[in-house]
Amino acid sequence: MRRVLIALILSVLLLPLSASTAMADSSVMLSESRVDPMDLDNDGEADMLRVIYAVNASAASSAGIQVVAETGRLVLPFWNNLTLAPGDTQFGSIDIQAWEMASYTLHLRVWDHDMEVIVYEELLGTYDLTAALNPPTLDLQFQGRSEVFTGEACSIVRTFSDEVGEHYDEMGVVSLTGVPWQVLNDTAPIDCSGWPAGDYTVSMQYTNGLGFGASTSLDVTILNHPAPAFELIVTGDNQRMGTGCAVEAVIDENSTSVLTYAWTVTDPRGQQTETSNINDIDCGLWVPGVHKIRVIATNAQMQATEMGVNLVRLPPIDSNDPTLGNITDDGTWPDASSGDDYEPVPLFMNVEASAGAIAGGGVLIGILLGVFVGLVMRRSPRDSMSSLEEGILAPPPEIDSADEPTDELPTYTDPQGITWRQHPDGRMDWWDGTQAAWVPFEG
Repeated sequence: MRRVLIALILSVLLLPLSASTAMADSSVMLSESRVDPMDLDNDGEADMLRVIYAVNASAASSAGIQVVAETGRLVLPFWNNLTLAPGDTQFGSIDIQAWEMASYTLHLRVWDHDMEVIVYEELLGTYDLTAALNPPTLDLQFQGRSEVFTGEACSIVRTFSDEVGEHYDEMGVVSLTGVPWQVLNDTAPIDCSGWPAGDYTVSMQYTNGLGFGASTSLDVTILNHPAPAFELIVTGDNQRMGTGCAVEAVIDENSTSVLTYAWTVTDPRGQQTETSNINDIDCGLWVPGVHKIRVIATNAQMQATEMGVNLVRLPPIDSNDPTLGNITDDGTWPDASSGDDYEPVPLFMNVEASAGAIAGGGVLIGILLGVFVGLVMRRSPRDSMSSLEEGILAPPPEIDSADEPTDELPTYTDPQGITWRQHPDGRMDWWDGTQAAWVPFEG
């Protein structure tokens, strides 16, 4: 144990002696050295140190000049390797650009590569520098409308720079997170037009080989398209066949949506007609009656909105009008009145009406006589006579002329025998013969 301790002590003591012997045997020598602070960007502040040296050798040698720059957070070595001939002197310099604003301490070392020893070492001093190289920077910029819906054009522009890593050949790798699809880790713009609806936080991180790093993030919101919004504009409702009529699907003038329409029309006979890819339909020649119209609007995202409306068309004045086209089923229509052109026909000049009136009157008279005879036979002769006298002497009931049918409004009689009339505002009345009065129609 004692011998081991003695050997260790001797080794420690002999180590400087062996290094001194090697330095004495080396032919490499430092002739001159100095440090020149420099201002690269001409702002009045030093941002680079240039170390100037001169090395000679008494024999052919391989030498190396090492300058170590040290700040509080980083230590970087800088090298220049030389090949020297006997008696040769070489001048050179090493530039150190400041990677941050800090105090830089410089150490100079001269190496003999043939002997792998340091033949000279010197503290060059401490210098205050401003940054000559910009640290890593990252940026994300969104390009698109303030509110972006699914499928709309948008992109995210990425910006990256690292002068420190590039200058010292210590570039790192940019990483990207927060996107729904995988993208390349480069600086190409990111296309977000195909992203699903949702809230995204896109983040970008970077660290170079010297430990310098940066990060940034961007919030992006992609909205779902609302359901298609439109309205139906109807013209020609409650108008006669052959007059102007149209149904149009209209969207808001500020809307940018492109909609396609599918139309389904059910006519009064229950027959359906379907059409699509049009914004409006012409209903001028639709048959009289109630038409049920259903419209389905679909946007590019396949969202749909359905609306419906009922359209009433009245019979034409003349079904033989050639402008109405080839009409083959007008027999099912209600009869239209002639309006102001109507001329009443006296009862005695209408043979069919006269015969019907006579027959109907005879039947009614027969029924009244039968009832009257039955009442007389059930009473006493005196009572019967007095009742008969009262019945004969009583005046007939008066009918208010205001309740009688009038020809001042357009009228028509349907196949069931009911007479209708239409007011200028579109309201309809029907004639109640038992009450002898017009009754408003409630549809």
